[in-house]
Amino acid sequence: MEEPLQLPTPRTPVSKCIALGLYTAAMLGKFSANPVLGSIAATLTTATNGLTSSQKAYADGVIALIPLRVGVKFVDYRSDKAVRALQRQAEVADDKKAGKIGTALFPDGVTPIIRPVGDTQVTEMRALEGRMDAATSLWPAAPAEKAKITAERAAYETALNERKTGMHTSADLRAKRDAAKEDFLDVYASTAARVKAEFPRDRAMQDLFFDRVTDAVVADDEDATDEAAPGNPDVPPPVQPS
Repeated sequence: MEEPLQLPTPRTPVSKCIALGLYTAAMLGKFSANPVLGSIAATLTTATNGLTSSQKAYADGVIALIPLRVGVKFVDYRSDKAVRALQRQAEVADDKKAGKIGTALFPDGVTPIIRPVGDTQVTEMRALEGRMDAATSLWPAAPAEKAKITAERAAYETALNERKTGMHTSADLRAKRDAAKEDFLDVYASTAARVKAEFPRDRAMQDLFFDRVTDAVVADDEDATDEAAPGNPDVPPPVQPS
């Protein structure tokens, strides 16, 4: 029994889909005198170009996330340093560790503030600012020191918002890429059917127009996302691979 023509599936990597589309469109172009094949080639070329451009846009979107992720990491580092510096300032003002000022500002130490990452740390820093307001009577320097913490917290919030916006943009670009891939798969399958109808019972001629398809067990690098660190509750989860 004759085996059916190989077709790419949703598990076929995007790069392979593009290569398959380019191959078949180029071979169809060799038979431009045949109006049916010419029409098929134009439709397949449009679908392949659409997948190529949407894949590039998605890849560019993922790359654009890198400086935004760096920005969050850096403000986290800076904020931790600012909180530790504040604790040292409180100890100097108290002339000892765990004095009245230090205890008022850090009742549970600095760990609950600097250990979290992202929105959780921002919440903890806001709570620290509130305690600094309450400690003004104990420590006249509290308002000036609070301004430093507030500046770091505001920078942290800005970096988080920029990263979240970038991640949402990347997710939108991925959705568009996935839609373009579905469209390509439909067009490719239609192309195979029309070529088979054009050359019935001529398997050698049918095979001429199609390169070999080898599905990947897992998606390749271009289908991967690194927008979110696994297990980080402050980061929206990435879109699942196709």
